[in-house]
Amino acid sequence: MDKQRVLYRLNAEQFVTRQMGSEMVMVPLTDKVADMTSVLTLNEVGADILKILESPKTFEEITENLLTLYDVDKATLEVDIEDFLKTAIDKKVVEIIN
Repeated sequence: MDKQRVLYRLNAEQFVTRQMGSEMVMVPLTDKVADMTSVLTLNEVGADILKILESPKTFEEITENLLTLYDVDKATLEVDIEDFLKTAIDKKVVEIIN
């Protein structure tokens, strides 16, 4: 899969999100009911990725957005984003739309 062309977005219909200080809490919805046994907590970087993904973005767009927020080298950031996206897709927090 060519990650330059793939679009990612937050699967907002499946989760309720709340900002709690520097962390984001996500509660999955099952049949429109909160599943409190599967609550996810994201750190500031994870929360920023999901905010970026409120509208569809490519991997490169995610990277460029985060580079403006954090003092980190691009190679390290790309590895972290790849890891985050893999986990988020597995948990159905993020979806691929093309």
